[in-house]
Amino acid sequence: MKGSIVSWLLLAISTISIFSEVAGASASAQCLGIDQRSLLLKLRNSLIFNASKSSKLVQWDRSADSWSGVTCKDGLVVGLDLSDESISGIIDDLSSLFKLEFLRSLNLAFNDFNYMAIPSGLMNLSRLENLNLSDARFAGQIPAELSRLRKLRTLDLSYLFNLKLEKPSLRSLIGDLGELRELYIDEVNVSTKGSEWCDALSSSVPKLEVLSMSYCSLSGPIDASLMSLANMSVIQLDGNNLSTTVPSFLANFSSLKTLSLSDCGMQGEFPQKVFQVQTIQTLDLSHNYLLQVSLPDFSEDNSLETLVISHTKILGRIPDSIGNLRKLSTLRLYNCSLSGSIPSSMKNLSELTHLDLSYNALTGRITSVGWEDLLHLKAIRLIGNSLEGDIPPALFRLPRLEIILLRRNRFNGQLIIHPNVSLDQLSVLDLKSNQLHGSIPASIFKLQQLQDLSLSYNNFSGSMNINALQRLGNLTYLDLSYNGLSINATAPTSAAASSFPKFYSLELASCQLRTVPQFLANQSNLEILDLSNNNIRGEIPRWIGTLEHLGVLNLSSNFFEDSATPPHNLNLTFAHVVDLHSNMLRGNVLPMLLQVDYLDLSRNNITYVIPDKIGDSLLSIPLFFSLSKNNIHGSIPKSICKANLKVLDLSRNHLSGTIPDCLMMASLMVLNLRDNKLSGGIPQNILPTCGLKTLDISGNLLQGQIPLSLANCATLEVVNIGDNQIDGKFPCHFRAMSTLRILILRSNKLHGEIRCPYGPSTWQKLQIVDLSSNYFSGTISTSLLTSWEAMKANANFDYLHRFVPRTGLFYQDRVIVTVKGQQLELVKILTIFTSIDFSGNRLEGPITHTLGNLNALHFLNLSHNAISGSIPSVLGNLHQLESLDLSQNYLNRTIPTQLANLNFLSFLNLSNNQLVGSIPASKQFLTFSESSFEGNLGLCGLPLNKSCSITMNRTEEVGDDRNNDDSEKKWFYLGIPLGFVFGFRVVCGPLVFVQSWRFAYYRFWDKVLFRHSRS
Repeated sequence: MKGSIVSWLLLAISTISIFSEVAGASASAQCLGIDQRSLLLKLRNSLIFNASKSSKLVQWDRSADSWSGVTCKDGLVVGLDLSDESISGIIDDLSSLFKLEFLRSLNLAFNDFNYMAIPSGLMNLSRLENLNLSDARFAGQIPAELSRLRKLRTLDLSYLFNLKLEKPSLRSLIGDLGELRELYIDEVNVSTKGSEWCDALSSSVPKLEVLSMSYCSLSGPIDASLMSLANMSVIQLDGNNLSTTVPSFLANFSSLKTLSLSDCGMQGEFPQKVFQVQTIQTLDLSHNYLLQVSLPDFSEDNSLETLVISHTKILGRIPDSIGNLRKLSTLRLYNCSLSGSIPSSMKNLSELTHLDLSYNALTGRITSVGWEDLLHLKAIRLIGNSLEGDIPPALFRLPRLEIILLRRNRFNGQLIIHPNVSLDQLSVLDLKSNQLHGSIPASIFKLQQLQDLSLSYNNFSGSMNINALQRLGNLTYLDLSYNGLSINATAPTSAAASSFPKFYSLELASCQLRTVPQFLANQSNLEILDLSNNNIRGEIPRWIGTLEHLGVLNLSSNFFEDSATPPHNLNLTFAHVVDLHSNMLRGNVLPMLLQVDYLDLSRNNITYVIPDKIGDSLLSIPLFFSLSKNNIHGSIPKSICKANLKVLDLSRNHLSGTIPDCLMMASLMVLNLRDNKLSGGIPQNILPTCGLKTLDISGNLLQGQIPLSLANCATLEVVNIGDNQIDGKFPCHFRAMSTLRILILRSNKLHGEIRCPYGPSTWQKLQIVDLSSNYFSGTISTSLLTSWEAMKANANFDYLHRFVPRTGLFYQDRVIVTVKGQQLELVKILTIFTSIDFSGNRLEGPITHTLGNLNALHFLNLSHNAISGSIPSVLGNLHQLESLDLSQNYLNRTIPTQLANLNFLSFLNLSNNQLVGSIPASKQFLTFSESSFEGNLGLCGLPLNKSCSITMNRTEEVGDDRNNDDSEKKWFYLGIPLGFVFGFRVVCGPLVFVQSWRFAYYRFWDKVLFRHSRS
C-alpha cells in the first residue's frame, strides 16, 4: 500500500515538472513585453555594428519570438549578452540600454567602444549582479558610480589597457560591494602598495572567491590580511612587481584551485606546503628568476592539471613521483636549471597534452619513457638539453601529436619513422642541431600535414631529389642546411612545378647544390631563401627579382659572379635582407636595392670608389652595410653621415684619407674601419649623442692622441685602436664607459703608467685587455685590476654581437688576440673569454697579488717587460687559466708549487728570467717542454735535464734575501768592466759611491736589453 502511494506521488511530481518545463519554454519564447521589445529595438538602432560579423543583433526583429543574447523573466529583460558583436562607436548615458532597469547580467565584452569612458548611466542598473566590460576598449577613469551597484557578484573590467583606478581608489570602488564573488581588473592601472590593496580586499569583499589582478602595477608584499578571504579559489597576480617571497599562508586557502604568480619578481624559496593543497589544479610560477623551487614527492591524490614553473631555479631533478599527477595536462618546466634524466614514470601522465622541458641540463636517453601511452599528447618541447640516443619511433605514432621540438640536443641515432606512420596531425618537426645520422627516411614524406620541417645541423647523408617534396603539399618551412646531404635540384615538369609546396621559407645551405633550383621561379609566396655555402656558379638568376614577397635572400659563400653585367642589375625591390658575402662578384657599381635594411657584400672582388654624394644619391644606404675585404679605394665622404646607418663595416680595403668627424653619430652602433690606410687623427668633436657600441679603427696610420670626447660614446663595449701610431697616456677618461668589454690599444706609442689616479674605474664588464707593444712603465696598478669584476666570476655563455633592428640578424664582433704565443682571430667572441696582455712594455716592480683574485681569467701575458721579484703563489688560484707567459723579465726565486694545480694550463713560458731552484715535477708541469724554462741559469730538474746540485735550503736562502737579489743585479751590471783596473777606478768607483750615477747606469742597460727583446 505504501509503495503504491509513493509511486503515485512520484508520477504526479514528474507530470507537474513536465508541464512546468513546457510552460516555461513557451513563456521563454514570448516573455518580452511590448515596452521591453521597444527598448531593445531602440538599442539596436543606436548601435553601430558589422552585420556580417554579428550573430545576435542582426537577428533582432519586432516580430521575432526569441531574441539572441537576451534572457527574460516575467516579460522583463534580466540578461543581455552582446559580447563579440563587432560593436563600435559610443554609448551615451541616455541610451535605452540604461532603461532596462531589471537587468541582472550585462556583457559587452570584446567590442570596440573607441576608448570612451565607461558610461555613468550604469548606475541606473541597480539590480546588476554580473557586469562584463572586458576588452571592449573603454578608457579613462573608472566611474565612482560603479560602487553603487551593491548587488554585483561578478565585475570584469579586465584588459582595458587605458583604464585607471585612481579616483575612486580600489577601496572606494569595492567598499560597498559586499556581495562580490569575482573581481577581474587585469591590466587596469591600480598602482598601490601591498598593504593597501590587500587590506582593501579583505575588509570590503569578504565573500570574494576569484581575484584576478594581473599587470595592475601592484607592489608587494602580499599581506597576511588576505587570509580573511576564506572562500578564495582563484588568485591571479601575474606581471606585478611584488618583489617579495611567496607567503606560506597561501596554503591555508582550503578551496584554492588556481594560483598564478607569473613574472612577479618573487624570490626566496617557494613553500612546499602549497604543493600539498589538495584542491589546487593550476600553479603558475613562471618568469620569477630569483625564485627557488624544490619539487616535492607528489601524492597520488594530487589534483594538479597545469604546472608551469618556467624561468625559475628548480633545485635538483624531476622526481619519479611526477607520475602520480594523473590529471596533469600541461607541464612546462622551461629554463629551470633542471638536471638528471627524464623519469620513466612520465608515461603515467595519460592526460598530458603539452610537455615543455626546454633549456635545462637534462641528460640521458628518452626511450625509457613509454611515449605510446601518452595518447593525448599534442606538443613536446625538449629544446636545448643534452639528451642523447635515439628519437623514439613511438612519438610518430601518437594520434594527436602536432608539434615535436627536439633541437639543440645530442640525439645521435638514426631517424626512424615507420612506413605505416599514422601521425596525421603533425605540423611541426624540428630536430635541428643534433647528431642524427644516416639517410632521411622516405616515410617522412607521408607526414602530409607537415608545415615546418627543420633537420639542419645534423649528420644526415645521402642524396635527395627535390621533387620528393611534392608529396608535402602543406609544407611552408623547410631547413635541410649543414648536413652531408646532396640535393638533386633538377627541374620538375611544368605539371609537377604547379603542385609543388608553396614555401615561405626555404633553407638549403651546404647541400652540395650546383645550380639554383629552377622551381623557385614559381615560388610566389617565398619570403626567406637561403642557398648559402654551396657550389653554385655563374650569375645570380634575374628572376629572383620577380619574387614579390622575398624579404630575406642569402646566397653567401658560393661562386656567384657577374662577368657580363655588374651586380647593380640585380633588382630586389622588396628584399630587406640581402647577404652575398664570400662570392666572386666584381664590378664598380653597387646593387640598386632600394628597400634593403641589411646588405652584406663583404669578401668579394668589388672595385668601388665611394662617391662624394653617396648620402644624397638615389642609392638607399641600408641599416647594415658591409663592404669588408673588397677592393674599395678612395676616401670616406662626409655625406655618408646623412644615412640612417646602424652598422658600417668598410674594413680590410684600401681606403685612405681621414675619418669624418660626423661618423660618430647617434644612430651608428658599429663602426669598423680596420686594416685600411686611413691617416690623420681619431675624430675629435664627438657629441654626447654618440651611440657607438663597437669601434674598430685598428691597423691604420692614425696619429695623435685618443680624444677626450670619445668618452661621450658611453655605451661602447668594444674599442680597438690597436696597430696605429697613437701617442699619449692611458685613457682614464674611458672610465665613463661602464659597458666596456674589450679594450685593445696594442702596438701604438702610448706611455706613462697604466693607472687612473683620479678615482676608480667602472669597467666591471671588461673581459679582454690588450695593451701590448707600447711604452707603458711603472708598476701594475692594483686598484685598476680590482674593478675588473668580469674576470672574477664566470659569465653566462653567450656571444658578443649586435642586433640589427628590422632585420632579425646580428653583427658579429671580431678581434685578434695573442693566445699561447700565437695571434688568433676570434670570429665569435664568447662572453666567457677573458684575457690580459701587457707584454712588450716597460713595466717594472713585482707582480701584484691582486691578479690572484681574477678567478675567471683564461690568458695572462706579462712577457717582455722589466718585472722583478718572485712569482706570486696566488696565481695558483687562477683555476681557469689556460696560458701564462711571464718570459723575458727579471723574475727570481723559485717557481711556486701552487702553479702545478692549474689543471687547464696548456701553455707556460717562464723563459729568460732569473728563476732558481727545482721545477715542480707534478701534474701540469710534466707536460711542458724545455723551452718553457730555458734562460734561467738557476733552474734545475725536468724537463731541463739538469740535476739539482744545490740544496733547497740554499735556494730558499737566496730567494728570500731581496737585498742579495739587488746585489746580484748590481754585480751583473758591473761584471763586464770589473777586470779593467782603470775602468774600475774611473767608472765603477763613482757607480758604487754616487747613487744618481748608479741609477742612470742601470736605466741605460735596461733600455738596451728592452730594445733587444722587442726586436
